[in-house]
Order: sequence, then structure tokens, then C-alpha cells
Amino acid sequence: MKPLERNAPAFFLIGAQKAGTTWLWKMLDQHPETSLPSQKELHYFGSAELYDKGNDWYFDFFDGLDPDKLIGEASTTYFYDHVPYWHNKSDQIEFDESLPPIPELISQYFPDAKFIVILRDPVHRAISAYLHWMKKGSASPLLGLKEVATRFPKMRIVEYGLYAGYLKVWMEHIPSDRFRVIFFEDQIKNNWDQTLTDTYEYLGLDPSFKPELPGKRIHRSWGWTRIVFNYYAGHISKKLAHSKAGGLLDRFDFLSGSAIKAEDIEYLRSVYLPEKNAIKSLTGHNLSGWDYGETLLRELTKST
Repeated sequence: MKPLERNAPAFFLIGAQKAGTTWLWKMLDQHPETSLPSQKELHYFGSAELYDKGNDWYFDFFDGLDPDKLIGEASTTYFYDHVPYWHNKSDQIEFDESLPPIPELISQYFPDAKFIVILRDPVHRAISAYLHWMKKGSASPLLGLKEVATRFPKMRIVEYGLYAGYLKVWMEHIPSDRFRVIFFEDQIKNNWDQTLTDTYEYLGLDPSFKPELPGKRIHRSWGWTRIVFNYYAGHISKKLAHSKAGGLLDRFDFLSGSAIKAEDIEYLRSVYLPEKNAIKSLTGHNLSGWDYGETLLRELTKST
């Protein structure tokens, strides 16, 4: 289904959302043997509305890239099962039932493509996703994580961490030699250099290349005080929250204690812990780097 004579991705970084994909993408982009589109997160196969734009819209992103180098794509909406609508009228997630599961759909276009997914402790991933949406002002920060996640399921704060089901779907369609699972805590946070070497080698790139590491965090987070201020402030004050002056609110983050509550962690643990053994079985990993928010819960419980 790939249009003839057009550049196309040979690998995909499919997720998970808020698990280090932007960092890895930047490390791949620096490699002299890759030629990657300037935009990360095309979401063509992760949104029914974007898929309806058609092949020309998608393949235009790869025009001008070097066909003699490795071309790839990164969209964290792909580590999912079916293609959802983003702008359906319902508050609930709905899918385009006419399309096959995402891994099957992508394989129809690129039957030999390789895939990489990064998995992060799902409790901490969900917290990061929640803070991301709160920074965008997508819901009242006074509702709390559990309420926002359940009231606005299309944000997929919880859903994107239900790894077992998505792993099963992807592994049913993609053979193990073309599907690489990376664990954020063990392989990126604590062993990034070896992980980069292994990833380059997996993609057929020179594994000896050493990229320049970013000097600061790729995604700068906001303190809870700035998030609350941004949501409830007027138009002029919102501009202040987005300016450098907003950093003062982060320095004196007097509302930080109300960002995440013990009941939020308990809720996330109740959702994610039941599938822990399934993830271990599917990946062959002991998940020793994941505490499912236990340490944070203990700290929150002590402070109350």
C-alpha cells in the first residue's frame, strides 16, 4: 500500500506516551545514518480523522529526506490496539471499526518495518500524563487525577498504561525480531549508553556512534502552583504563567502538596497491579525497576 517511488519509514517508535520517546528520538535523529522527519508524532495510524486525510498527506512528511539513509517515524498513539476517533461527539473513546488493529494496519503498508516501544512504570507514567494535561489547562486541577482520568477518558491517562493488552496485540502481529521492548527505568534512566548502542545495532546503524546528550530536561515541567494559576487566571495572567516570570511560581510552589494524593496512587495501583504478571510473562522482564508508586504512596501517607 506504500505509494511507488516515495520515501517511507523503515522503523517506528510507537510509545509509550510519557516514557522517554522524545529523548530516544533525538538520539536517533543525531545519528549520521538516519534521515528523520522534522515533526515527531504524526499520528497517522493512531487517529481515525488523520488517517482519513489519506496517504499523500502522510507520505508528504517524508519528502526531502535522504532515501539512502534510515527513515523512521515516532508516534506514541500507535502503542494501542484499535484506531480511535479523536473528535467524536461522545465523551467516551470510540473506534473506527472499519480499520484493522493498528499493528496490522501499519504492516499492510510496511511489512518489514521494525518497531520500538519504551515501557515505564505505569503509575509514574500516568502521573506524568496527568501533569501534562493539567499544564495544557485541559481540566480543572482541583478535580484530582482519579476524577480527571475517569471523567475524561479520551485523554487516555490510564489507558495508555494498560500495557499487557497492547503488547499481546502487537506481538500477535509482529515477530520478536522486529519488535523491541525497552524499559525506561532500567535501560534509559540507568543504562542509557548501552541501550543506545543496542538500539543502533538493532536498527542496522553504526553502534559506535556517540550522540550529544541534551544539557537539560527535554520536557520542562511546571510546578503545581503555576498549573493552578494558569487554569484559573485571566487572559493576561495566563501569559505570565507561560513566560519566564512563571518560573517564580515554580520556585515557590506552595501548592505542590496537593498535586497528587494518596488516593490517586491507590487508584492507579488498583488498575495496573493486576496485569503485572502478564507483562512479565509477555516480555520476560522481572519489572524490578517498577514499584507501581509504592514509595510515593508511602511518602504521601506519612505526610497526612
